[in-house]
Amino acid sequence: MISVKKVNNRPLNFLERIYLPEIARGLAVTMRHFFKNLFSPKNILTIRYPEQASPLPGNANLRTLHRLKIREDGSPKCVACFMCQTACPAYCIRIEAAEYPDNTVEKYPAVFDIDLSRCVMCGMCVEACPEDAIAMDTRELPGGALTRAEMLLTRDDLLRNLPGEPSTLGAANRLANEYLEGKK
Repeated sequence: MISVKKVNNRPLNFLERIYLPEIARGLAVTMRHFFKNLFSPKNILTIRYPEQASPLPGNANLRTLHRLKIREDGSPKCVACFMCQTACPAYCIRIEAAEYPDNTVEKYPAVFDIDLSRCVMCGMCVEACPEDAIAMDTRELPGGALTRAEMLLTRDDLLRNLPGEPSTLGAANRLANEYLEGKK
């Protein structure tokens, strides 16, 4: 059942119509903060970004920079299935697949680029990944850049593990690198 609330629509008096008392109260609050900060600046809560980083909340659902997870043998978990590229609403992910020379079943991403200038940090790529290969849990916020090229994350930038996960030594797809070096 819907309840109805009656509202008192009484006409405003003269002081309420000209808003002078409310303007004076607002000015008093502003002046109080101004003089308090003027005479004791050490109490100002200002972070000098980017020299000082602001602490991030301990929220596990915080979406930060992307990363590609690495298996224990040093190869990426990504199998280049294109699910994250398909799910991305901003079309900022570009993947080119290649096959391992000794494994004809599984693919790997020869190119995996994320354009942060287009990314809306929605996390759809993380949700779409069937291999749990991409994550947004680095606790690093994407910053500004002077050129468009600085906003492009390549496969080598993305391949890394967090502390406590398997070692990142040899993180750049061991088998793929051996194959590419053999072609040269």
